[in-house]
Amino acid sequence: MKLYRIVIFFSVLLFVNAVNAQHLSDSAQVSLLTCGAGNQLYSTFGHSAIRICDTENNIDIVFNYGTFDFSTKNFYFKFSHGTLMYMLSVNSFRDFLQSYKYENRSVYEQKLNLVHHEKEKLFLLLIENSKPQNRNYRYDFFKDNCSTRIRDILQKTTGENLKFSNQNTKGNKTFRQLIYPYLEKMQWSKFGIDILLGMPTDACATNADYMFLPCELLKNVDTATINGTKFASPIEILYQSHEVSSSNPLSPNQIFFTFMALSILLSIWELYMRLKNRKINMKIFDRIFFASMALLSVIILLMWIFSLHYPVRNNLNILWLNPLYLYIFIKLEKSNFYIILICIICNMTVLCGQYFIPQHFNTAFFAIITAATVRLIMMTAKNLKI
Repeated sequence: MKLYRIVIFFSVLLFVNAVNAQHLSDSAQVSLLTCGAGNQLYSTFGHSAIRICDTENNIDIVFNYGTFDFSTKNFYFKFSHGTLMYMLSVNSFRDFLQSYKYENRSVYEQKLNLVHHEKEKLFLLLIENSKPQNRNYRYDFFKDNCSTRIRDILQKTTGENLKFSNQNTKGNKTFRQLIYPYLEKMQWSKFGIDILLGMPTDACATNADYMFLPCELLKNVDTATINGTKFASPIEILYQSHEVSSSNPLSPNQIFFTFMALSILLSIWELYMRLKNRKINMKIFDRIFFASMALLSVIILLMWIFSLHYPVRNNLNILWLNPLYLYIFIKLEKSNFYIILICIICNMTVLCGQYFIPQHFNTAFFAIITAATVRLIMMTAKNLKI
């Protein structure tokens, strides 16, 4: 039996038990659980869940909006297309905590200061969301995820009584700036994300938007008030992760600035040999380089056109990862002068206008752009027999 089906099976059992309880006792406690970063990209931003603990009714369960099925048919296509369905599952608190201990991920708890009828209202809303016809939803990393769903259901439960401090109102960061700290140890993931995510990622986030990140939800709940009193009790550490030594692979900056230097040196050598009337063949180098550029440009274009993930649209990386590189790759030694010129102009626009273009570019991109521009200039000079 697949893990996903096991989760569903036990979720149903816990769900039935919760429904049978119907009402929470006066001693019931509602908590926000926040889990630290994991080693995989999907878990590096942390996780949020809601715990309902009612010992009188033998309930200690976690409502988890972050469940998905790796065995879904065409999983990666659906994920990239934006049609992968996530679901709200119900787990025992013991199993939930144990799984995060096993993954060596910290777990924090904030008990929420809700009155009894608010606890019951939240509990019933969660049960309603857990029903088979309601539990699935289309995941959106920035706008609809395990953290924003909890923010919204807490607001729905408490209405105007719950006040967040709006501590992030001044000097708002962009969505890209918010996720960067989580990617410091995952430079290649950061590089890939910067290629795929376009201008929407550089929009300023509102205070409510900040809470798409579990850690930011934790901070906001910690400073929030309800009916003039603190909304949450002090943060409790249920499990503290321990440091694990990890290797430090070469970063994109190290790789691509070295590549840029190599491209420039090879181009200088090619020019020198040409002045000496000696032939040098750079065809293999250029084909591999421009094939890579063309492939990335096609991926960006397809994501922009077909993906339902709005952050991948309006991606100005299309300026330097120009689809015209596909033509240049095919017609390497007979490329049209004006096609090459357009690519050079687009590259120079990014290099010279990086502070004016409304999208952030990864530092490593400038090394790739410089290398591509140098090779395009050499190609033009060769085609014009300069």
